[in-house]
Amino acid sequence: MVEISVILPVYNSQEYLKECLDSILNQTFKDIEVLCINDGSSDNSLEILRDYEADERVTVIDQENMGVAKTRNKALEIVKGKYVYFMDSDDYLDSNAFKKLHDNLISNDSDFCILKAIFVNANEKYKFPAFDLDKEFGKVNFNKFTFTYKDVKSHVLNDLFAPWLKMYKREFLMSDDDFTFPEIKSYSDAPFHVKTMLKAKRISFVPEYLYYYRENDGSLVHSSSNTINFFILSDIIKNYLENNGFMSEFKKEFEAFQVVKLVYYMGFSDSDEYYLKAKDELEKIDFENNSLIQQKDKDKANLVLDSQTLKEASLAIQLYDCKRKVDTLENSKSWKITKPIRRLTSSLK
Repeated sequence: MVEISVILPVYNSQEYLKECLDSILNQTFKDIEVLCINDGSSDNSLEILRDYEADERVTVIDQENMGVAKTRNKALEIVKGKYVYFMDSDDYLDSNAFKKLHDNLISNDSDFCILKAIFVNANEKYKFPAFDLDKEFGKVNFNKFTFTYKDVKSHVLNDLFAPWLKMYKREFLMSDDDFTFPEIKSYSDAPFHVKTMLKAKRISFVPEYLYYYRENDGSLVHSSSNTINFFILSDIIKNYLENNGFMSEFKKEFEAFQVVKLVYYMGFSDSDEYYLKAKDELEKIDFENNSLIQQKDKDKANLVLDSQTLKEASLAIQLYDCKRKVDTLENSKSWKITKPIRRLTSSLK
């Protein structure tokens, strides 16, 4: 049995794909298989993947476009490794990433191990303040230290959800039928993250920046078309928390999660339906009595919630209400009937 299976969905990634594959295959830890799934790319991604098949560790599957969620689920059914790592095809890894994660998993016998990430854009690289667990736990030997969600509650619903931040024990992923990615267009990793965090008996951590995530402002996540996916995502997580007895424990965290995402997507949405829905959801939340929403110490919880954010949300709602009133007035019969009078009045000025 191979030790680590790498699941790599690929869709139109020709610009960065070689760098990604090289960072995987040049790891100091060599006992890996790399399952590359070309998800209907229209660029030269498949040709690049074929070139890498010369390495016996690489398997290429070519399929019609199914989306990243369905592709990951399909790959999980056929991987052979004792451990599973999910990778995005435009990112890259530190050369010692797999060795450090594997050593930590073995030492702690954990269900999965979390790492840290550096964000890369055209102009700079910066350490992203996600899973700063070394700050929370202090000076401990993380090769002999495990925890559960109860020790890191703020990170279950209000941190990066990305699966590339963790290496999982395959046996753990196979132990629960809920450990799949819901087939929505984006943020399918959020429910997967929440479910695995809540069910893991032992979680471990490598306090090092081992993953390089390439930011893409043009992605689906940063678009108005993604707004509907948030409501689907929110319902999936809400139902899971309620059906598995976690909602009372995570009520404040879930409300904070909703506020962050609703404010974010209200800035993108050009749909009356989704804007009104976001407004309705925000108005249900008890801002004054939710300590997480009022949290201003961003090192404690990775929340973009402060007085300025909440002020912007309030202003966005007010502006939208004004727009609705203007639209209603302009479409009213009285406005249309008095149009000649307004035109005449304007010409007399």
